[in-house]
Amino acid sequence: MIAANLKDIARYKGLGENLDEAIDWLLGSDWKALPDGKHAIDGERIFAIAQHYPSTPVVHCRFETHRRYIDIQMMASGAELIDVRIVDGLTVQDPYSPDIELYRNPETGSYHSLLMVPGAIAILFPEDAHRPCVAIADVPIAVHKVVVKVEIS
Repeated sequence: MIAANLKDIARYKGLGENLDEAIDWLLGSDWKALPDGKHAIDGERIFAIAQHYPSTPVVHCRFETHRRYIDIQMMASGAELIDVRIVDGLTVQDPYSPDIELYRNPETGSYHSLLMVPGAIAILFPEDAHRPCVAIADVPIAVHKVVVKVEIS
């Protein structure tokens, strides 16, 4: 997991060809203006998903992992928490299906909570179980988020 600010994202170049291309796209595009839906950057290797939704009370959110893609999650507006932990010790709720596996919420919490506000980014790798969309203090608010999916190279 990498938690950073968008203005500093270029320092993470060099971790992979596809990640470099995604970073260049983020720095050179108006990603905040994308309409909701999937947007190709480089076919299925790199694409963006723009979405508007209300953040969700934590009891309704689940940890997830991805095997094929790295997530770069960014807030255009609103705020939410993304809880992140190592996947080890989590119990599968919904087995792996087209690049997502969902887990039961753990009985005890051992995770990091990232405050996602405009300008914040989270880069999440396959070993990073993450629970996005969490409402701060369980109070839902409107969120506009873009997730760039980067195929592991």
